[in-house]
Amino acid sequence: MTTDEREWEALAEAWSAAAPEAASTALEAASAPLARIVRRHRVRLVAAAASEAGVLLGAAALSAWVLRDGLAGWEAAWLATLWAFAAIAAGFAWWNRRGTWAPIGGGVAEYARLTRLRCRRQRRSIRFALALFAAEAAAVVALLAGFDRLTPVSGALLALSAAAVAAWCFATERRVARELAAVEEFERDASLAE
Repeated sequence: MTTDEREWEALAEAWSAAAPEAASTALEAASAPLARIVRRHRVRLVAAAASEAGVLLGAAALSAWVLRDGLAGWEAAWLATLWAFAAIAAGFAWWNRRGTWAPIGGGVAEYARLTRLRCRRQRRSIRFALALFAAEAAAVVALLAGFDRLTPVSGALLALSAAAVAAWCFATERRVARELAAVEEFERDASLAE
């Protein structure tokens, strides 16, 4: 064996030893978009939970303000409806988010699994939001009409609320579709690399 052959073998051994590490580094770099999606989901989960807590605190403050000088019949009906729908929404939010806060492991497959799970849950949230809004709108219109308080202003507020819910649903569905496409692209690239 000549010196050149020994150097060549040492180089080949070094290359072979470094190949899994290089592949691992390349995979980590390629999985960075998935890790960012998972981190953004977690930030959105925290923001949504904080927003929901804020809405509940606002509803409690509004309820206290309504109760400060007695309670008319229409106010009692409105408060009952408000808190019934708030309880339904809070229960759904708690149930729908179970198991989605953090990945079980740190691997790429776990990031992909968690992203898919969160996307499925977000789509479920869209369907729930639409159904809940329809039920709330029907209840509000019935209450307003029953207590002779249905005015053009209340109709405009309901229409504005419907537009806001529709915009949120549309934006969320588009984001979910982009995130699922990113997961599929990553998995396709990872399977080609193997």
